[in-house]
Amino acid sequence: MLKQGGLFAPVSREGALVFNNLFLVAATATVLVGTLYPLGLEVVTGKKISVGAPFYNLTFGPLMIPVLLAMPFGPMLAWKRGDVAGVAQRLAAALAAAVLAVLLTLVLTGADNVLAPLGVGLGIWLIAGAIVEITDRIKLFKTGFAKSWSRLKGLPRSAFGGLLGHAGIGVSVVGIVMVTGYQSETITTLKPGETAQIAGYSLRYDGAAPRTGPNYREDVARFTATLGDDAPIILESAKRFYQARRSGTTEAAIETVWFSQLYVSIGEWADDGGLVVRAYYKPFVTLVWLGALIMALGGLVSLTDRRLRIGVPQGARKRPSKTAPEAAA
Repeated sequence: MLKQGGLFAPVSREGALVFNNLFLVAATATVLVGTLYPLGLEVVTGKKISVGAPFYNLTFGPLMIPVLLAMPFGPMLAWKRGDVAGVAQRLAAALAAAVLAVLLTLVLTGADNVLAPLGVGLGIWLIAGAIVEITDRIKLFKTGFAKSWSRLKGLPRSAFGGLLGHAGIGVSVVGIVMVTGYQSETITTLKPGETAQIAGYSLRYDGAAPRTGPNYREDVARFTATLGDDAPIILESAKRFYQARRSGTTEAAIETVWFSQLYVSIGEWADDGGLVVRAYYKPFVTLVWLGALIMALGGLVSLTDRRLRIGVPQGARKRPSKTAPEAAA
């Protein structure tokens, strides 16, 4: 219950929660408007418009950046009144890890895209910040190992849930930034035996053949992707036709290599026997889903906190007082 006198300074853990909620609500509103506005406009006026990536890049992204920058500060601020300078000093190691990640990404990928390395640094900032928060609570480098281990075992499970939640967001941010900034795409027409290049892979079109499934028939195109001395990768993409529904679909071939994925999708056949091929290479795209799983795990760990199982303590019931006849007896 909110009562008079329970005030807090803007720079505090309560203030960080309010800041977080305000920006998250605003970001959610932009997604809601971008999703429903085209539908409402079509119902009212009959006009059709599309709201795509440019709208969300200009609205959702700028709203989320301040939240992500402030996220490591929130758990380390004190209730009622916090010290930003002190928290920033304790987060120096996380900042150093983020700067190192930016420099390393620039060296490995080049300086053509500056925003992507900054995004990678932001993701590392979240991961390192979550780790620093735990190490600060157990005083890892301030006391002996035995005392730190004892403190670690005594932490509530919600602390580990927060660690996993914030680290999961950082993992997803790294995946989103890497895919957005460094994905490769090629669209070409290939004849059997011809090759296309994408992200260092040599993609050879081996030919196509018909195949029949349980309730469909399809034309399957077979490809072989090679990268240096690595083992060749066989990919099969198909154009599938369902006779009962009189409709067709395109089945893309997807190959996961570590945290990255190679996609191959086919289009129409040309008159000269060539096949339209669309190939995509999305580096570290699986980190997007891995981060979501880590966040979900953090939520589950938090729900196992014993404080949520015990509930609110209640006072002991008073025993009924003895009546006069009972007392006399």
